[in-house]
Amino acid sequence: MYVSLCRGIPESSFRKPPKPQPQQTHRLNLSGGGGPPRRKTSGYARPQFAGPMELETLMEEGASPGPGSREGDAPTADDGTRASLSNGDKAPHRHRQQQQQQQPQQGQEQLNSAAAMKSNSERPRSSLNLYLAACTVNMGALAAGCALTWSSPTLVKLENGDTGMKITSDQSSWVGSLVTLGAAIGPILAGVLLDRLGRKSTILLSMILSAISWITIGVVPGIMSLYVARVLAGIAVGIIFTAVPMYIAEIAEMRLRSSLGTLMQFFLVVGFLLEYIVGPYTSYLTLVIVSLATPVLCFGMFVWMPDSPQSLLIRPGGEEKAMESLRWLRGNPQETALIKELEEIKKSVDEAKKQKSGFGELFSNRGNIKAVIISCAMVAWQQLSGINVVLLYSEKIFLKTGVELSASVSTIIVGAVMLVAAGLTPTLAKITTMRMLLYISAIGMAITDGTLGLFFYLQESGSDVSAIGWLPVTSLVLFIITYCLGFGPLPWAIMGEIFPTNLKSVASALTASFCWVLGFILTKLFSTVSDAIGIYSVFWIFAVCCIFALLFTAFLLPQTEGKTLQEIQDILQGRNKSSNHKMTRA
Repeated sequence: MYVSLCRGIPESSFRKPPKPQPQQTHRLNLSGGGGPPRRKTSGYARPQFAGPMELETLMEEGASPGPGSREGDAPTADDGTRASLSNGDKAPHRHRQQQQQQQPQQGQEQLNSAAAMKSNSERPRSSLNLYLAACTVNMGALAAGCALTWSSPTLVKLENGDTGMKITSDQSSWVGSLVTLGAAIGPILAGVLLDRLGRKSTILLSMILSAISWITIGVVPGIMSLYVARVLAGIAVGIIFTAVPMYIAEIAEMRLRSSLGTLMQFFLVVGFLLEYIVGPYTSYLTLVIVSLATPVLCFGMFVWMPDSPQSLLIRPGGEEKAMESLRWLRGNPQETALIKELEEIKKSVDEAKKQKSGFGELFSNRGNIKAVIISCAMVAWQQLSGINVVLLYSEKIFLKTGVELSASVSTIIVGAVMLVAAGLTPTLAKITTMRMLLYISAIGMAITDGTLGLFFYLQESGSDVSAIGWLPVTSLVLFIITYCLGFGPLPWAIMGEIFPTNLKSVASALTASFCWVLGFILTKLFSTVSDAIGIYSVFWIFAVCCIFALLFTAFLLPQTEGKTLQEIQDILQGRNKSSNHKMTRA
């Protein structure tokens, strides 16, 4: 070697050419300088590593210097032998083998990571939490259903003196109708509280009022305490019918808004059926205790649910809570989708804050006037179909038919059919349009009201109706089915859609109050009008009103299904000329 160097022949010509190494980045030179590693007198060179991962691997294999090794010594293996490293350009055989094995593994890990990220981004949203919140808040509708139909099995007992307190027919009409009068007051109170307390707190307050009303009915005797309790129950009902549709409309995804909006009717009917089943066969106090359990259960469940994002954004500093609410409701970990949706909600809320929200603003422009007309008209057709008369006086109606089937059993049949129909409505709302359901509902109610009126006309005219004794029950069953398919739940769902954010509270209060004032008038005057012109005439009037409801739906109701809340406002304001269904007049 020395002779060769003296002759000027490079030393490298006598060395075996090194194997080509794959190009590596982030080479870590442990020699401390930027150049090649220093040579040591021992003939060994300080090792070079391609990067932190290679160093970590070598350290794990025991190649780190021992306690007594010098700085420049080569790494020592587990068996105490030195690993031969030539000039830092070659790795030990064991290390090279490990490196070659790691490269495909790292590549596979990168592919798996990319696939996982893609799968995570494409994962569909989970609607489980959304349905949980919707079902829980609609437990309030169940409590409202109990309050509305408590009078059906109870008034007969009160008039007969079976409860220890005997009331007159006039007092009975007040007990039955005062709940609707209270329901007319409830939306006004809700309009004041919804933006101040939030949707969630307002609903919880209604459950407290409902519980107080049942305690008063069960504990405090006397006709006046009964009147007060019924008014309190009605106020709770009015709040529920105002706040729940608003809460559902604000938490629901656009694709699920129609089906979630129909859940309220289902839970309402569960409350109806509960009173129809328990009331005729239990004592007065037992029915009160069962009814009291419904608001208590709703409060205990809904208190754990989040408020709507819109309600949280209205209050100062609520953006973080609104994001938490939206994240839970959507069941989607993708922050980009949540941020985008929250920004859209925030933009809508910010625009609403810039606008006035008083009662006068409802009539300040053409679009708002249209929304008021649509909302009030839809709930008016609902009441003029005769639904509250049927619900509050179902047993008395069946007693007037004189059929062999008992009034209690007939009422239970009607309630059970109503429950089945209400349960089918969310599914039908997914496979057909809201407008088609309203068509079916209006036509069905018109036919069944007219048929029931015909039965009472034949009965009062002295005709033998024993052969068609099945007709009243069948007519009311079909009436309930068609009512639950459309004009039962959908007017409230429409009410939650068509008003701008800044006017939702006051508009919902106006609409619900109008609905229940009309309901109070109909239920209070039902007995008087029936005695004056005949019960058959009343049901024929209801049938004519159902025909008008059909015409209104066909020609004046705008298309809202499948559209965002902002697009609905564009239609009402006349900014969306492509809509096929617009109101033709204000």
